[in-house]
Amino acid sequence: MDHETRSDIEPASSAADAREARHAAEATPLPAQWSEPEPPSRRSPAAPTADEASCPVCLERIAAGVALCPECGEPTDGSKRPVRAPSVPDAPPDASWLSLHWRPLVTIGAILGLISTGGALRYLAPHRFAPSRAASAVPPPAPVCGAPCWSGESCQLGRCVWQRPNNVGHLVDAPSVAGPFSLPKDAFDALPLDRDRFAVALSSGLEVRSSRTGEALSLVTEAPNVRRLHRVGEVVYATSPSRIYVIDAATTRLLKTIELGEAVGDIQVGASGRRVLASLPEAHAVAILATEYHAEIERIQFGDDPVRPVAVDDSGSRAITTTGQLPLPGQREPSGGVAYPFDPSRLGSEQDRVRTSMVGNPASALMSPDGSVGFVALRAENTLVPLTWLPSGAVRQEARITTCREPEQIELVRSDRRAVVRCNEGRAIQVFDLSKRELLRAVTFPGRALDMAVAPDGAQAVVALSGDGAGSVALIDLKTYAAKVHPLGGEPTRIRLAPDGGSALALGDRAKVAWVLQ
Repeated sequence: MDHETRSDIEPASSAADAREARHAAEATPLPAQWSEPEPPSRRSPAAPTADEASCPVCLERIAAGVALCPECGEPTDGSKRPVRAPSVPDAPPDASWLSLHWRPLVTIGAILGLISTGGALRYLAPHRFAPSRAASAVPPPAPVCGAPCWSGESCQLGRCVWQRPNNVGHLVDAPSVAGPFSLPKDAFDALPLDRDRFAVALSSGLEVRSSRTGEALSLVTEAPNVRRLHRVGEVVYATSPSRIYVIDAATTRLLKTIELGEAVGDIQVGASGRRVLASLPEAHAVAILATEYHAEIERIQFGDDPVRPVAVDDSGSRAITTTGQLPLPGQREPSGGVAYPFDPSRLGSEQDRVRTSMVGNPASALMSPDGSVGFVALRAENTLVPLTWLPSGAVRQEARITTCREPEQIELVRSDRRAVVRCNEGRAIQVFDLSKRELLRAVTFPGRALDMAVAPDGAQAVVALSGDGAGSVALIDLKTYAAKVHPLGGEPTRIRLAPDGGSALALGDRAKVAWVLQ
């Protein structure tokens, strides 16, 4: 506004006259020397045309005479202030560096605090300095057993430990006794089938009776003249003077007849149950039977010696048969004797003719499950003779072990690798350690020990005892060697156990009676 214009506006003039004078002054262009030079940064690179103008703020080309720039929304008159604050405010001129950068400093501090907290917790965690999982995942080498374990054993901490099967047991300390049950006069043998039934060998056939009442349930007439009964897995081998009847234990149905042509003396079943060895005294041979299809697959001859007791190992590759026998009361004791080691897995023509003299009536034999050693009980000499197999196939007699009087039976106890010897005249049983070949314990009885059976779990021995007009049954705990005697109404001469060991049958041959213990 020039001097003339300012002088025309008086203080007393109206507001309308003042506004009109101010608009007129703004419309009057200023001289070139009075105008403010334009900054170089705001100069347009090319001069706009007559109908175009350049925005003094964003330097965009806009139409001439427009009050507000359509691009940035700022007034086109550079002398006026913008109608709104800029989108990005400038920093205050007196602001410090900390006030301008506090946000990133707080973010970095939070991240560093989180990392430090995690490291502190990891350091203070339990088992911080324990070995890593990768190192602890590899177990240390377990001790290895020096010798191969027997069948049914496992190597634990350098020692072979027998694993008891889950489905077997033994009699309770105070079993219930049912009987005596009268049997027919032509009864030769008896065998428990399960907890509810037992079978009796008769001349007319195989009779099945109730274990609770002793009453006859059925009769298998297809199996006449039965002499002995042997349990072979799920079937029963009933021997007769010239054949073996194979009878299903569950249904008592005759499955097959094995023609042997000779009477059977003894039957032994291997631990695997795939082979059965049947001695034929009159034929001087041992028949090898296959239990898969119940047939004779081989017969091994032993010269002129009537072999009877048989023992076999778990593998079925080593066995012993002897010529000993138990004399009847009043008969003379046989003085001589022979033991034959042989290989049941080979043909009879390929057998090594190994004949070992055993003077003293070898009445019973036992093979270790691994086949490394065998034992023969000499009834007349009151000794055990160990037989060791040499790499050449020969057999060597080791130092004899003294036993009680008249050892008639030797049975294997797989737990702790022991053997139990029953002595008739000695009225006792003796427990031996097979590894050290030492006597562990002797248990004596008030009467003669006539028969013995070892429970399938290896925890108990059941012994039939004679008495003055009345006998009894003794139950011996093979862990503590405690004996409990249960009297019966008569004299038992045989003991037979059920396959699970939960029941036993005591048979009196003289009085033809039977008792059932459960």
